[in-house]
Amino acid sequence: MAGTGNGRSDGVKSGSIDLDSYVNGQIETVNGWLGDVDIFAIKAIGEWQAEQGIGGDLAEIGVHHGKLYFILALLRRASEKALAMDLFEDDAMNVGAHARRDIMLHRNADRLGIDISDAEIWKVDSTTITPAQIAEKVGNVRLFSVDGGHEYHHVAADLRTAESVLGDRGVIIIDDIFGIGWPDVTVAAMHFLTEYADRIEPFLITRSKLYVCRKGAAADYRAMLETHADTAAMPKDERNMFRQPITVMKLGRSQFLGRRLLRRFRRTA
Repeated sequence: MAGTGNGRSDGVKSGSIDLDSYVNGQIETVNGWLGDVDIFAIKAIGEWQAEQGIGGDLAEIGVHHGKLYFILALLRRASEKALAMDLFEDDAMNVGAHARRDIMLHRNADRLGIDISDAEIWKVDSTTITPAQIAEKVGNVRLFSVDGGHEYHHVAADLRTAESVLGDRGVIIIDDIFGIGWPDVTVAAMHFLTEYADRIEPFLITRSKLYVCRKGAAADYRAMLETHADTAAMPKDERNMFRQPITVMKLGRSQFLGRRLLRRFRRTA
């Protein structure tokens, strides 16, 4: 798609909106489901990775209208890609609240000035992707959001795909974990964590997402959440998962009220 932003060395443009402006306002103009804790957890993780010299591409399975995907796109550095995978107009669920996915990702990107190359859009049934196919599109992924189909075979396939290209100290974000409406997500995720216990470990739970990383990196990510400007003030509890400590994070009251006011303003602006 054509772009309007500032040039990047790889020919992909970073856009006319920056990450802070997007997460602190314009994200509310994009249809989708993404909790406030997750908005800032994803931003913090991506920024910290860059600060630590953790390079790699960014990817999402199940992009809807781009609400989370645009965070990934705005986290790109020169030579990095942000891959969007979805069935788009071929999805039988592209109706009702899910409608217009075939045009809204591009329309929102154009409106916000977030430039995405044709190579970063992949219309595909994610359950059919092979490790070789995903490796041709992205490699050494540092941040991978899994939000595709929510039945067991969907989640199991998507998590295996994500793991196959996950880089050293990379993070996978699993959507709708522990939700009563999608029990297969939890079952598939627990099976995945058991099967890949020598390579993957969880480090963060929010209201709707589970964050897992390469083995040995969990303590670093949990420590980062305590100090990063976007997450330090968020209330946190420590729990155990697979006999290892994991952070449970939520919004504080003042943060919750601030985000509610922002949404009200965006609806009336």
